[in-house]
Amino acid sequence: MKKQIENVLKEATIITLEDLCFMYQEPELKDAQENLPLEAAAEVKYRSDDFTGKLLIETRGGLFSAIATNILSNDDPSTQQKKDALGEIANIICGNVVPSLGGGGREYKIDPPRSLHKDDLLKEEKQEEPLAEITLNFNDGRADIKLFVDGYSAAKEKKSD
Repeated sequence: MKKQIENVLKEATIITLEDLCFMYQEPELKDAQENLPLEAAAEVKYRSDDFTGKLLIETRGGLFSAIATNILSNDDPSTQQKKDALGEIANIICGNVVPSLGGGGREYKIDPPRSLHKDDLLKEEKQEEPLAEITLNFNDGRADIKLFVDGYSAAKEKKSD
């Protein structure tokens, strides 16, 4: 299941960033962007009758500004506009991924996105392991996207393979 969800997460992220931000994946930048420091992060929590969790997106290397610049057609977006744009991207990706978790026809709720500070991010990452995790490289930087499902365990996933 993990590999299937990672594929859905990757496809949803690529389509979202291409269609809304006019950004295109650059896999050859992987080595050059491997150690870029974290700029910003946003999370979106979701829930249904069967599962709960969250989607987390982290940006590095200028991607935080580039997303807002491209979505808003504004060369100098404010910090709040950058946070809002990143949150909206997380919201759209989450809305495209969550239906694949529980099959068709199930209802789910997505909470409003929220920005995370680096300290919040470090605390949260120590507590959980993502069901799916991808990294995408772009000319403007790197995006790391993680999908968490509450109660998911890597040990359970390995036993079922």
